Amino acid sequence: MRDAAGPESGFAREVIDRAELATAPSERLDAILRAAIPGFALFRRADSRLANPTAQGVSLRGIGPSGAGRSLVLLDGLPQNDPFGGWVYWSRLPAGAIESAEVTAGAGAGLWGNAALGGVIELFRRVPRSNGARLEAGVGTADTFSGAAEGEWFRSLADGRALSLSGRLDGFRSDGYPLLRADQRGPVDVPARSEAVSGSVGMRLGLAHDTTLSLQLAGFREERGNGTPYTTNATRALDASAALDLPLGPGRLRLQLYGQWRGFRSTFSAVNDARTAETPSLDQFAVPAQALGASAVYRLAVSASAQATAGLDLREVSGETRERFRFVNGAFTRLREAGGRQRFGGVFGEFSWRPDERTTLTAAARVDLVSSDQGHRRERELASGAAVTDATFPAERYAVATGRLGLRREFGPAVWRVAVYSGFRQPTLNELYRPFRVRNDVTEANAALRPERLYGAETGFDLRLHARLRTSVTAFYNELHRPIVNVTVAEGPGTFPLFGFLPAGGVGRQRQNLGRAEIVGVQSALDWTPADSWTFGARHLYTHGLIRRAPSPALLDRRFAQAPAHTATAFLRWQPRPRWFAQLQATHTGAQFEDDLNQRRLPAATTVDASLGAPLGPHWSLRAAVENAFQARVEAGRSPEGLVTLATPRTATLTLRAEW
Repeated sequence: MRDAAGPESGFAREVIDRAELATAPSERLDAILRAAIPGFALFRRADSRLANPTAQGVSLRGIGPSGAGRSLVLLDGLPQNDPFGGWVYWSRLPAGAIESAEVTAGAGAGLWGNAALGGVIELFRRVPRSNGARLEAGVGTADTFSGAAEGEWFRSLADGRALSLSGRLDGFRSDGYPLLRADQRGPVDVPARSEAVSGSVGMRLGLAHDTTLSLQLAGFREERGNGTPYTTNATRALDASAALDLPLGPGRLRLQLYGQWRGFRSTFSAVNDARTAETPSLDQFAVPAQALGASAVYRLAVSASAQATAGLDLREVSGETRERFRFVNGAFTRLREAGGRQRFGGVFGEFSWRPDERTTLTAAARVDLVSSDQGHRRERELASGAAVTDATFPAERYAVATGRLGLRREFGPAVWRVAVYSGFRQPTLNELYRPFRVRNDVTEANAALRPERLYGAETGFDLRLHARLRTSVTAFYNELHRPIVNVTVAEGPGTFPLFGFLPAGGVGRQRQNLGRAEIVGVQSALDWTPADSWTFGARHLYTHGLIRRAPSPALLDRRFAQAPAHTATAFLRWQPRPRWFAQLQATHTGAQFEDDLNQRRLPAATTVDASLGAPLGPHWSLRAAVENAFQARVEAGRSPEGLVTLATPRTATLTLRAEW
């Protein structure tokens, strides 16, 4: 990993390059980022192999982990957060297709300002520059099979132009692992299986006058079992995009258009105390959603010491949950349809200036117009068709201004950084309209949610102690206003207006805006290269986040659920020659709480992973990896009844690769 901040920027980024992606013990992009970036986390500790897609939202630096996520993920400049729920389908982002990842912590003010409260994760595909083909096939524990095929065709044209075509197909299937702790399982508990297929094709064409046209089409299908026979979910996705990069006057203009179409379904159940039988509780048989967007960005070198960027972006998302609920006498008795539409329009500008060779000042500002309309929630009896609820929610519109200011000053081998920033996040359609259930925990939507705002500041030093030794320390303070939290409002047994009947130990929660939360912390890193073939790295993040203002006194001074105080990683990599490598890494996650009241504690856990790669000839290579090698028990969740959900146990994979 390296500091990607250049002389044109006052903000530091951390970059994970292709070599680091290729040698990591995991082949899951989210698991690689979790090990490389302390504070990167999905909602729960389980990675995308086991985690329900709705729990795969991303957070950075412990800023309010949630299923929706509070960080923006971009692929070649386009949002990857789900249009309906804000989470990220990590299975459709294979690490083998990614050239590099850049992570910027702290609220941003560039493209697509919504959702960048905790920062921005930018992913970049490989750009074909030659003809080539790659194949791989892998096997692993739990009857896991994976495969990928990739091809690139490159042709030089007249006048220095070029045409390239690329395509990639990935497949994954696993019988999975049981979710519950072994001594708590019953006959109804089965392994959480999964299978997924993703594919993409792209074209890049050089036109006249140093202009480039890029087209991309990608599809994705996933099926999952969630630990019992009845509970499953499935996803369908299609993405299309076009980008035009061209000179305009003294600068360059980049135009992008994209469309995203999603289909999602999921089922939920209640399991009896003996875990011998389950009863359907919710059937979300269709959750269609789509997003359409466009952006324009103009970059200009104002002078030898100053650069300017200006742009605008437009995005419209819409979606609806269609679900059967209230299971009585062997059948669902009610139908719910709930959803709406959101529109975002933003303009931004950024100016970077170097008054001298050691100082860089960067200022950015952004204004967004946000509107919500077509909000509705309709419920009716399936047998008679009689309406139970027919609610429409008023349209809303607001404007929000955000910005950031950064200063970078070099002092010999040291660099001092200081930054202030702000960001916002509109509640997702999922948070506004879609309820869900996990065992006997029921979470209700809330159409009255307000947008979140974040204000933060940080300062830090990057110090190169030696040509082969670098360290950095960053201290930060963030205030999160109106954080959206799943708030406990009912505890079973009993019947409640929002939730219906809750059994003993059952909990009813509703998504609500709290008043204010504070997150303070320190992030540190060390990189040492004792020899050309050896690299050692260590990362640590300490955060202390508390709810400082809330409607209920019971929530005051409570920590965010799923936000540990300490996370740390360390790795040792040996890479004597290309395609030869060995890596050993350890990841530690401190204790954290499962719930908003901080009553259910998840203990700390440390896992150890390893990978080994070797060539078998000029075109073939073999890769072996083991994750959680010592079978550490990593608790990902704890129910009111004390049922413990576990993250991925020890897994081993063997992958054969060919490249021409």
